[in-house]
Amino acid sequence: MSDIRERLDYLVERLGSAYDSIGHSSGRPFVYFVYPPEQELLMRALAEEHLRNTSTLCFHHVDLLPLTIETLSGQEERRQALLNSPGKHPDAPDAVMRLWARAVGREIAAALQCSPSPARPVVVLRGLAALHPLGDPTALMEAIGEQEMVNPATGRMPPVVILVPGIRPPQTSRTYLFLGREDLRKELYRGEEV
Repeated sequence: MSDIRERLDYLVERLGSAYDSIGHSSGRPFVYFVYPPEQELLMRALAEEHLRNTSTLCFHHVDLLPLTIETLSGQEERRQALLNSPGKHPDAPDAVMRLWARAVGREIAAALQCSPSPARPVVVLRGLAALHPLGDPTALMEAIGEQEMVNPATGRMPPVVILVPGIRPPQTSRTYLFLGREDLRKELYRGEEV
C-alpha cells in the first residue's frame, strides 16, 4: 500500500512539474499507473485522495464501469452472443472498443469544456477491468489515441492517467499482465509509466 501512495505522490508531483512535457517523447500524453488488481477498492480510495484538484491541476475522473454498461445498454443479447461464440464475430471486439473509445472521448471533451481556467486539466481513467473480456487498456488507448481530444484553452491534449489493474512482470519494461493474468500479457501503448 505504501508503494501505491508513494507512486501516486510522485505522479502528482510529475504532473505539476512537467505538465507540458508529458508525452513529448512518446507522442501521446498518456501516463500508465499499474497496480495489483486485488487492490481495486484501495486504489479507488487513494485515487480520490491523491488525484484531486489543486491550485494548478484540475482532475477529471472517468469511470469506465458505468460507461461500458451504458454504451451497450439494450444490446445485452448481442453482447452475450459475442461472448459465447467469439469466432463467429472476429471484428466485434474491435468495434466495441471503438464504441467505448468514442464514449470516453465524449466524456473527456465534456470535462475539458468545464475545466476552470487557468488550472491545467488532467484526465484519470479508472475502472478499466470493465473492458474485460472484450478488450484491454492497450486496445482502448490505441483507439483513444486516434481521436483528437484537445483542451479548448490550449489546443493540446491534456495528460491522461490510466489506472491499470494488473501486474508488472519482473525485469520487463512497458509490459503488464492485465488483471494479473499471464494470458492477458500486454504492451503499453505509447506514453510513460509511473
